Amino acid sequence: MTPQNILYLSTLGGLGGGESALRADITALDRAQFSPHVICAEPGAFVDALRASGVPIEIFPFALPYFKYGFLPVLTLSFFRRLYAYACRQRIALIHCNDLETVYYAAPVARWLRAPLVWTCHGWWSVERGWKMTFVEKFVARILAPTQSIQQRLTDANARLRARVTLLPFGVDTLAFAPQPHAEGARAEFQIASDAPLVTMLARFQSVKGHAVLLDAAPRILDAFPQTRFLLVGDAEFNTPDARATRAEIYARVNADERLRRAVVFAGFRRDIADILNASAVLVCPSDFESFGVANIEAMACGIPVVSTNVGGPMETMVDGETGFLIPPRDPAALAARVNALLADAALRQRLGANGRARVLKHFTLAERVKQLQTLYAQLLAAA
Repeated sequence: MTPQNILYLSTLGGLGGGESALRADITALDRAQFSPHVICAEPGAFVDALRASGVPIEIFPFALPYFKYGFLPVLTLSFFRRLYAYACRQRIALIHCNDLETVYYAAPVARWLRAPLVWTCHGWWSVERGWKMTFVEKFVARILAPTQSIQQRLTDANARLRARVTLLPFGVDTLAFAPQPHAEGARAEFQIASDAPLVTMLARFQSVKGHAVLLDAAPRILDAFPQTRFLLVGDAEFNTPDARATRAEIYARVNADERLRRAVVFAGFRRDIADILNASAVLVCPSDFESFGVANIEAMACGIPVVSTNVGGPMETMVDGETGFLIPPRDPAALAARVNALLADAALRQRLGANGRARVLKHFTLAERVKQLQTLYAQLLAAA
């Protein structure tokens, strides 16, 4: 049986949560059934990681589409030609877009090829305008929603999409992300004592991610546990003005405060996330909003309790008081209180961590997600 060729499109070349989830899907595909090909608008860690896994990937720069005066499209017209030529050359049977921007480019190409078009919706707000919803309804064969909330908001906005929206949560490789009781490499690298409480945050620099909230909470945590270290993992992955400004602000705050300067460790972009999580006591996710929150389920898979804001995906992936704690956004006092409760009670950390891994094994494994994804591909291709 010859594998079917699937083309994945992404505007972003960095490894944010959505790109990490897509990379995991692509590398876990059964190559006997499906052969992945990827086109990305820019280079970055996402591109590098796929190349290292032997996935064919091309960088075709294209402008993000926008609409002057609300109706006049501005696009990279040459990209349509390149995309169509590539798809014909590689005999692409199905196109899967990781963002709405690439849907605009892929839609006519998919029609010309008579190939099904799939879109992963990371947020319902991307189709908040009525004409965008109509466009998606007309051209997209299946919409994948990682949370019930996104699924519900899409169908509330357009009831005709109900049959086209499939709930498919992101998954984590539970062999790669698993408890490792003696993972001390990260602590040794950053000169963090083995008995120092380690609170970790995995997030690119972006204002909505809540780095400032963690810094606001840090003094309360240090008052209770003076040896605590805060490991900030991530960088300005997408190099936007907001990302650069947020990174500069956080570095400046830490450098200006002697207490924070001793306690905060900037790890930058890392690939050894499982090792870092296993060296941690707690993962914090103080974002204003998370459409899903991949870092949370990675920590849960490693048996690490999570303190996360209760907006978006964490409301569905976590169970408050069982796998960690959910708190209101922009509430450093609540964040500090929950972190302190976990640092004070090793048995509580162990219990919540074990519950978190059990929940991931039941609901959020990469193997089950990819199994369902491949079944969906096969159904769409059979009906094409």
